[in-house]
Amino acid sequence: MMSAVSRKFIIKIIKFTLIILAIATVLFSTILKSNQLRSYPYLVLLIATVTTISHLWVTKASGQSNIKFSTAFIASTTLKLMVYLFFMLIYLMIDRTHVITFVLTFVALYVVFTVFEVIQIIAYIKK
Repeated sequence: MMSAVSRKFIIKIIKFTLIILAIATVLFSTILKSNQLRSYPYLVLLIATVTTISHLWVTKASGQSNIKFSTAFIASTTLKLMVYLFFMLIYLMIDRTHVITFVLTFVALYVVFTVFEVIQIIAYIKK
């Protein structure tokens, strides 16, 4: 059964993801129209999903002990980076037409979602 904290985070990340999708849609249909990346919704969903799984794992571990929290945080960060690197390599092997746009979009989304997750983890730990 999912805890209230987990449900609250899932609601927050859904809202956050929708806001990011809306901003990206506006940017790719106006300022960045010449560099439009058709895969950006999938990038957002991938990063949001991985962030959610990571966050739930880390918050669950934080309730057990500081050592388990530290281990879970480092392991989740490492796994996230490996998943993202694997995805980027596969994508870039398939489609090389917008390499710079893809990488910049991916890195921007990674940073935005990582900041969001860290803020949420800090808020959770303070409680």
